Amino acid sequence: MESAAGLCERSTSPHSPNNLISGVEGNASTEIKEIPVKWLAFFRNKGKGFAGSISGRLRVTEVSILPNVDDPEFIDGKVVCEIEVTEDMCNARGVLHEGCTFFLLDECSTVAMVVANAHNGFNDSPGVSQTINTFYHRSALPGAKLRIVSTSISSGLDKYVGKCEIRDIGHNHLVASGIQQMMPPSTPYQWMAKY
Repeated sequence: MESAAGLCERSTSPHSPNNLISGVEGNASTEIKEIPVKWLAFFRNKGKGFAGSISGRLRVTEVSILPNVDDPEFIDGKVVCEIEVTEDMCNARGVLHEGCTFFLLDECSTVAMVVANAHNGFNDSPGVSQTINTFYHRSALPGAKLRIVSTSISSGLDKYVGKCEIRDIGHNHLVASGIQQMMPPSTPYQWMAKY
């Protein structure tokens, strides 16, 4: 499998990190700002696979490292993305599909956790989802511009947690929110050795 950096370095798309990073706001270093852009490109897998065309339209607008409000000794990674709702993201009723909402929450909360881990020196793969709790608040119609704000809650080597809110910017309402817990994946050798 090709690395995230390799996918991005060869990309000539307007969505490549070199073209996007200049417009990304926030207080994170350039290296940290590149991480969510590269991981989203890696998840997208050159527009192939599940929802690759949707993931390809996600635009990272902010990457920040913030002190945790409740415990200033810890930091939170914050990543803000934007995307416009299009017909391919909608269900038969013509509104943003719940599965697409879940997909956006999964990818965007993951990169917030990766940013926090990278800031703390754990620059590794994002891991696998253990659980994702999603709450659907209101529908979004085609043409709606969504702002997806994801923040890490905890980071580290064994488990990490992130939260996410998806808002319709034009109508100023919350579309969905959720919390995801992730863990490092088992390597095949570790789980195969059990049998």
